[in-house]
Amino acid sequence: MKTPYIYFGQKGYYYESDSSGDQEVGGDSATSLTLAGAGLLPVDHAHNTASTSTDAYNIIIKAATGTTGDRADDNLTDFLTGIDFTAAANPAAGDVTALRAKDWDVANTSQVTVITASGSVGYDIQNNDKLWLEQVARHDAAGNGPSASNLSSAFAYPMANFMGANPVAYAGEHYDGTALDQTDLYFLKSDGTGGTDIIRIIHTANKYPDLVKTMEAIANCGIYNRAVTFYDLDINGLETFAGGPSLSGANDLGIKGCWRTTA
Repeated sequence: MKTPYIYFGQKGYYYESDSSGDQEVGGDSATSLTLAGAGLLPVDHAHNTASTSTDAYNIIIKAATGTTGDRADDNLTDFLTGIDFTAAANPAAGDVTALRAKDWDVANTSQVTVITASGSVGYDIQNNDKLWLEQVARHDAAGNGPSASNLSSAFAYPMANFMGANPVAYAGEHYDGTALDQTDLYFLKSDGTGGTDIIRIIHTANKYPDLVKTMEAIANCGIYNRAVTFYDLDINGLETFAGGPSLSGANDLGIKGCWRTTA
């Protein structure tokens, strides 16, 4: 019996709203990011040294309130609007700041720490600031290599192995204010072990029905000479989408994250 294959690339994505104003990403103290929770594992990076590992992801902070002296004085432009900040060193409420590689460290197995603001380096995170870590390119050093131990690597499944889609509560938003949801897609492993893989999708809120219809469209597409790409991100940052139920090839589902984990 013929069945289409579906291919998933990877895009790591992590969001938090920091209620305690600490400098750590992933918790109130030094906490390692996980593949299940973030979709990528940043490798060690010292903020005062050059590193290509940071080319693969951005760290974005959205200020909850206006403060003084809490941003590097040479970080000049709002990441979302492209407009110059009124005062570089003084975050205003709603400012969206992209950190530079010199503004954070990674150590001790994917523990990310934002450097305290001082002169031309760092950012002081305040209570209720929002932070995102978003993968922007496929890159081995960002925990997205082809290693067999890396569950987040790209993968393809026969659609006959698709078991179902589970909507998961996700109290998050994108840095442009778009509300987000999470859907976990379940597949029977193709290695004969009887285990289950999960493809975790972070997407625009209320798109669960369209996502399920997209899976139905792929199952019935009649394409058997190649895998149908649901989502992919290449080394140059180019994204490929299946689209929504019409398989338009556009980002109709508003996908922000896509990665593989296990049940």
